[in-house]
Amino acid sequence: MTTREELRKKGTAIREKLGFVGTSNIGTLAPGIEQLTEEMVFGSVWARPHLALEDRMLAVLAALMSQQRLPQLKRYISGAINIGVPARTIQEVFVHCALYNGFPAMLNALIVAKEAFEAAGVTVPDTEMPNLDAEALMALGVETMNKLHGDRAQKGYAAPDHPVTSQLYPTAIAYGYGDIWGRPDLDHRQRGICAVASFTAIDFLPQVAKFGQAAMNAGVTKQQVIETIIQTGPYTGFPRALNALVAFSEAVG
Repeated sequence: MTTREELRKKGTAIREKLGFVGTSNIGTLAPGIEQLTEEMVFGSVWARPHLALEDRMLAVLAALMSQQRLPQLKRYISGAINIGVPARTIQEVFVHCALYNGFPAMLNALIVAKEAFEAAGVTVPDTEMPNLDAEALMALGVETMNKLHGDRAQKGYAAPDHPVTSQLYPTAIAYGYGDIWGRPDLDHRQRGICAVASFTAIDFLPQVAKFGQAAMNAGVTKQQVIETIIQTGPYTGFPRALNALVAFSEAVG
């Protein structure tokens, strides 16, 4: 069994890799908080195998954005920069999560990101966006939706003949799957990780189950979906993460 001292050593190594060195005063807030963070957050969670550091960062950014933990989000944007996550990829995490948390939440996160980029001297490159007409956008949305969800693509609120949800869902198909899922600088696999982390953070369990399977269709392994959910635990609550793990496990067996 790993000792607490070993966990602290692992945690220190991860924290320093993220660039969190001498920039936090949490040890002055309450006795033992710095050691607890070193052991539990970085040593017990971040240091787990099966999911790359960059993927874990995407999950944390999505979770913090989803709960609008903006001071902490700014710190982790800086951490993402320190481990080489491109600025445009960071932006796209927040654009993607707008689907699940709303455009005001996205704008708040993008403003924080802009401040973090400026503080780090990071220049965000321009990216040419696809410009499809309405018919092509809907066609791409249907194609992407079917690729991600398979036979689940038209069930429940996504059923095209649903008398109520069908008044909104075509917009989600066109602009969610057709536009946002198709934007550059964040691929489908990464978007799957962001979706799972976001739905875990806001405790939307049916969507955790649905998009956990979609993430697997996009190239995320079952264990990596599990690790994505676990990664959110220290940031948005262990009960949410545990509930999400149950929902996902019941969906995939």
